[in-house]
Amino acid sequence: MQNTYRLGIDAGGTFTDFILADRTGEVRIFKALSTPQDPTQAIRNGLALIEEETGITATEIVSNADLCINGTTVGLNALIQHKGARTGLIATSGHEDSIEIRLGHKEDGYRYDPEYPPARMLVPRYLRRGVRERVVSTGAVHTPLHEEDVRDACRHFLREGVDSVAISFVWSVLHPNMSCAPPISCAR
Repeated sequence: MQNTYRLGIDAGGTFTDFILADRTGEVRIFKALSTPQDPTQAIRNGLALIEEETGITATEIVSNADLCINGTTVGLNALIQHKGARTGLIATSGHEDSIEIRLGHKEDGYRYDPEYPPARMLVPRYLRRGVRERVVSTGAVHTPLHEEDVRDACRHFLREGVDSVAISFVWSVLHPNMSCAPPISCAR
């Protein structure tokens, strides 16, 4: 640990848990009531509780932390139980089914077992749309984004009552600033 603190936060259905570790090895656990209508309020309440009990402000913790992790049991449970918003997926054309065919994940010992049961998909096939775009592993743009493909996908999602859209473009991690690109209108 280079800095003074490490902070972990887990938003659960009833409580939001906080674990604060310092460089001496001391670990403290705190609990605040979860606030499902605004999960950030539970984080503010928990950080205030930490300050009240330790005298350390949230600013001091975050400014002097090696690591701050914010997880959510609520979100994980939604994924496991397949509850939550009706979601559409926009992906690099040709990669709409990569998760379903499990290119990214197969349990140890079952990688080549065709009898191993398929995972239940978070986004059904009819709500996955490929769009023409491609970044290669060097970060070079091979095919610029075809905005009309995105608009077509959005129109489809609107017709299907989609509440949330996930986006998965191959090698997009090499262009983190693209999240600041101007939005594409998906209005009806």
